[in-house]
Amino acid sequence: MASPSAFAAVAAAVVMMAAAAAALCFSAAAAASPVGGPHMADLSVLLPPRMTKPVEHRLIGFDGCFTWAWDHHDIISVKPEYNDSSRCSTSARLASIAPYSGRKETSVYATDIISGITIHCKVFVDRISRIRIFHHAVKIDLDEVATLRVHAFDDEDNVFSSLVGLQFLWQLTPRWVDTNSHHLVHIPLKETHLSDCSGFCGDMNIRFELEDRNLGSDLFVVKGIEIGQEVVNAQLFEPQFEHVNDTITLTVAEAMSLEPPSPVLVTVGAMVKFKLKVFRQKVPQLLTYHHSIIIGM
Repeated sequence: MASPSAFAAVAAAVVMMAAAAAALCFSAAAAASPVGGPHMADLSVLLPPRMTKPVEHRLIGFDGCFTWAWDHHDIISVKPEYNDSSRCSTSARLASIAPYSGRKETSVYATDIISGITIHCKVFVDRISRIRIFHHAVKIDLDEVATLRVHAFDDEDNVFSSLVGLQFLWQLTPRWVDTNSHHLVHIPLKETHLSDCSGFCGDMNIRFELEDRNLGSDLFVVKGIEIGQEVVNAQLFEPQFEHVNDTITLTVAEAMSLEPPSPVLVTVGAMVKFKLKVFRQKVPQLLTYHHSIIIGM
């Protein structure tokens, strides 16, 4: 029969093993969790090759102060961005600098100067196969401002992370060929809310420069000026890519609402009077005519 001291030794060993296992599980969970230490917003990035200008993308790191390194300096470049007050880098400008010669793969490394932890982001470079114009809706209100954005895809329908620096040609055409009256008008980026970039204006400055040269970028801002439909066309204006384009049709309609708002609960035989309210120049206006509905069985 084992002595009490032997039982105590076995119990102590079991407790130590359990504690070690718990510590191992905790450290593994912390390593797997992106909030457990330094991490990047992007695990991978897809960029087109250099065309007229390098294509740029902003890499953002969190929970650290980083130094940056990368493989294949002939494919990409990385320029750290610094906080003016602390000289701490939490982001960097990544640029695709090589012309197309087949799909490429490389990596960017960010090392936290405090913990010594190194995180990395894979970077793929490939050619654009097609583009699409995106907006959250195909209908916009009269006097409403809408931002259209070009998304690009490779041969496998992977979405490119950035198109900043690429040249586009945008065109507005009335839907009906028998009218020359436009329903949309282009608003320069500098005259929109997009010019407020909170100190990190690298992407927007590149887009501003393109518009200053009477070219377009991957962003295009329009405003509804007349009720009707307008065809919007975007063409990638880069050597050997002029055939890559996309078209959408936007409908401009007057913003309106009814008073009283729904739902309206009434009894049978009741008469409900509705008022039509429209919004012009962002100011609600009540129309002079009313409409009544009698609720039947």
